[in-house]
Amino acid sequence: MATTRRRFLAALGAVLVVVSCARDAPVGVLVRRAPEAAAMVALPGGGLLYGERKTGRIRNLDGDVVARVEVRSDGERGLLGIAVDPDDRLFAAWTRRDGRLVVAQVDPGPERIVWLGPLSADRANGGHIEWAPDDTLVIGIGDLEDPGSVSDLDAPHGKVLRLDPSGPPGQKTEYLSYGWNNPYAFDFTPSGALWLADNAPGQQEERLLRADPVGPRTVLPEHTAPSGLAAVDDDTLVVCGHRTKLLLRFRIGSNRVARLDGPPLARDCRLGVVLLSDGRLAYATDTSIRTVRP
Repeated sequence: MATTRRRFLAALGAVLVVVSCARDAPVGVLVRRAPEAAAMVALPGGGLLYGERKTGRIRNLDGDVVARVEVRSDGERGLLGIAVDPDDRLFAAWTRRDGRLVVAQVDPGPERIVWLGPLSADRANGGHIEWAPDDTLVIGIGDLEDPGSVSDLDAPHGKVLRLDPSGPPGQKTEYLSYGWNNPYAFDFTPSGALWLADNAPGQQEERLLRADPVGPRTVLPEHTAPSGLAAVDDDTLVVCGHRTKLLLRFRIGSNRVARLDGPPLARDCRLGVVLLSDGRLAYATDTSIRTVRP
């Protein structure tokens, strides 16, 4: 009888271990010290570049500085986005010392401005950039604390814009969608669909939805403050919550509605998430970059 009881307890312990692992996926450390890595981009051949919001430095995984821009970093300003094109040109989006939001090629140098954007605000600047499947740059611009301008199609406020990476600083932009508060968290799926998680103030609903064109919405958990979105494949998205610190997985249904799928992948995500070439997710805490399997 005692032997049977021991076997039962051992089996129960094994089950509890499996359940525990299912609740929290194993997490690794990619960069132990990465203060406010608010901008990240995965490299196609492996590796990662990350930008420090307050210093304007862009580093590789060895910690080497590959580029640097002069930033104004009060409020939600600073180095906000980086992207790499198929020719390994590095682009960045940031708020200059004069407060203006700009996008430029920063490596190889010299620095070349491709878009001179609007004056920034203390909050809701956006600034995340992605290299798009059609070989353009896409940037999300927040409402810049002027929600009345979001519906003005001639203003950049509250819009996802397409930029010509070879264009002049005064180029005319094309908007992909509008009506956003702060579209900082977005990514393209492998098939080219653009998905976005909108960061909203106060008690307003925060939405996760297709953004090209705008599709049916999924309401995110209260006070998520989405700071990053990565498309794992055409059916799977992950969203990083700045306030909740949760890295959540969503499945996209045939009706183009994203539904929460399983427990959090991590509980310390703060500044963003990207999909690495080896299939892992890299996400940023306030001080480091960590990895987890999706």
